[in-house]
Amino acid sequence: MATIIKTHVPEQLSGTAFRAVAYDLTDMAAQADGYLGTVRGQAAQIVEQAKRDAAAIRQQAEAAGRCAAEQAIDRILDEKVAQQMKTLTPALQSAVRQVEDSKQAWLRQWESAAVDLALAIAKRLVQGELARRPEISLQWIRESLELAAGSGDVTIRLNPADEQTLRRQVEQLAGAFSPLATVNVIADAAISPGGCRLNTEFGVIDKQLDTQLDRIKEELS
Repeated sequence: MATIIKTHVPEQLSGTAFRAVAYDLTDMAAQADGYLGTVRGQAAQIVEQAKRDAAAIRQQAEAAGRCAAEQAIDRILDEKVAQQMKTLTPALQSAVRQVEDSKQAWLRQWESAAVDLALAIAKRLVQGELARRPEISLQWIRESLELAAGSGDVTIRLNPADEQTLRRQVEQLAGAFSPLATVNVIADAAISPGGCRLNTEFGVIDKQLDTQLDRIKEELS
């Protein structure tokens, strides 16, 4: 005989009470959905923060890598430069010495040329003055006689033109500086105009212009 099992619904769950239970379940589902949404939002924030952290770490790593690479490049360049300098230093030192030697040679040549030019200019100026002022020649003869004083007989050699115009003044000067000596005044074409040369028993006193300029050049050299 078949048995019929009936579902027994308590009276307290029937009607309004049952609907209240159903409403409570729906509210719990909504709360669960809200909680899941919150969890998803927090998870999304965590993922975004992780991405940002990863990007920052990547940038730091790239910067550190670039810095390390630059430092490595600097070391390599320093090593190469040092190696090249070891090879180039002797050549550079040799080049510097050559430049210095060339500089000194040029300075010596320039100084010599400058002295020659200055003496040439001085010679022309003095020659012009000698032609206009014969007293300069007398001054040179006077200085020579002072040097030759007390040396005995003296021979004074003059350019023929000067011998004709200055002979009397020269004899007067000779008498004043060497009154006890024999003084001979001789015309000599080998003597340059304006100059004189004294021959004494102790030596020669040359007051020609070229001779005086040569002495100046020797002192400047």
